Amino acid sequence: MTSNPSREDGVASDTFYLPQSDSYANDPLKASPPPSVSNGNLFEARPPLRGEMDVLLVGLNDDLGEVRALIGSAGYRLKGEFLQRRDHPDSKYFVGKGKLEELKKVVKETGVDVVVFAGTLRPSQHHELEKALHAQCFDRLRLILEIFSQRAHNREAMLQVELAMLQYEVPILKEWIHSGTAGERPGFMAGGEYRVDAYYETVKRKMKKIRDDLQLVRKERARRRDHRHDRGFYHVSIAGYANAGKSSLFNALSGERVLVEDRPFTTLSTTTRALKDVRRRILITDTVGLVSDVPLWLIEAFHSTFEEVFASDLVLLLVDASDSLHEIEAKLHLAENTLLSGMDADRIQLVLSKADLASPEVRDRCLAAFRGSMFVRSPVPVSATTGEGLEDLRTLITAEFRQPLQLTVRVSQGGGSAAFMNWLHDETDIVDIAYEERVVNVRLHCRERDLPRIHAGGEVVEGPTEVT
Repeated sequence: MTSNPSREDGVASDTFYLPQSDSYANDPLKASPPPSVSNGNLFEARPPLRGEMDVLLVGLNDDLGEVRALIGSAGYRLKGEFLQRRDHPDSKYFVGKGKLEELKKVVKETGVDVVVFAGTLRPSQHHELEKALHAQCFDRLRLILEIFSQRAHNREAMLQVELAMLQYEVPILKEWIHSGTAGERPGFMAGGEYRVDAYYETVKRKMKKIRDDLQLVRKERARRRDHRHDRGFYHVSIAGYANAGKSSLFNALSGERVLVEDRPFTTLSTTTRALKDVRRRILITDTVGLVSDVPLWLIEAFHSTFEEVFASDLVLLLVDASDSLHEIEAKLHLAENTLLSGMDADRIQLVLSKADLASPEVRDRCLAAFRGSMFVRSPVPVSATTGEGLEDLRTLITAEFRQPLQLTVRVSQGGGSAAFMNWLHDETDIVDIAYEERVVNVRLHCRERDLPRIHAGGEVVEGPTEVT
């Protein structure tokens, strides 16, 4: 490790280059960088850049753990790290202009395939860096999209990833075209202004086609949800930040054996199975992990997946007990912004996952952080490894959908009765309906919390009594 303290533009900076033990081949630098966009074929399906990629990580502080994990999850080889301590990125080169010269030398010496910047690159920065470094340049978001590309195995996931990649890459291509340097890339956009216009029209048509296809997927999902509901199934989704243990908990609750790996974004497509060892019809779904600091268009690209969470009867929100208190508070805030925009807080059950990794003191701090959040339910500590808390969680889930009270309510026909009858069908178990002149007698099973709404919508003529 070498350290080169210096000051540049009034900013204290240290550069640390951490070479790995591998010896580097001094290959001559190519005349132009391999394009990190689709090289004129953006509108066609493109294979992800899978393993065997040597990567240099560039950061502005020591908080590089997440990006290191993303690099590992993508299957890339981290060959070194280049650190310049700055309060904020340089507007043109991310690192300072002087440090860029050092970075050029490191990239040339190591022969890395990709330079990953721990942050967000604007299109203009991306253009300047690739032109200067003669290497592909990724930021954190591009790295996430590469992982998504590798994990997309069904049609819906592939469509969502393709749409997200198009939306990410188009502004970068616009910058190259605007700067008049697109011709520097072999095979890229040859043909002049007419070719550029035709290309963008093709891209826009492709994006519209993907959105239309995803709309069909959403309709099919809604049809399946309605069918399950009509058959009396309840739906529970497992949500949480990437690598929080969602798939492990899903396996423990369902008896399934979906892939579990200690790296982010192992799950990209949802999987639904029945909750095992219970008499009620309860389905449980393993969902994609939440991601912080991403643009709105990425969330919209995966809207059909998030809809599955929002439409759930209950969401198990996992928070990793092995995270620091600061990380837990940040992830709770992220979950509040993501989930509470589409559902009520009383449908979200907090779960402290990997509880076996936390001491009693750490658990107490986690629980205090939960109490300070916008979520209203008391958290349940669980460990899919030791089995701790799993039976308590299973009992909580089954109790959530138990209808212990029986009663008969008389509903007047007409007025607002249609909305109330729809609510009864959605929230209670209807045993029998008898139609009389101007009234409907409904015998049903319900929960105690449903009673105020039932009394407000009709006249209870029998019960409530305990269901035997």
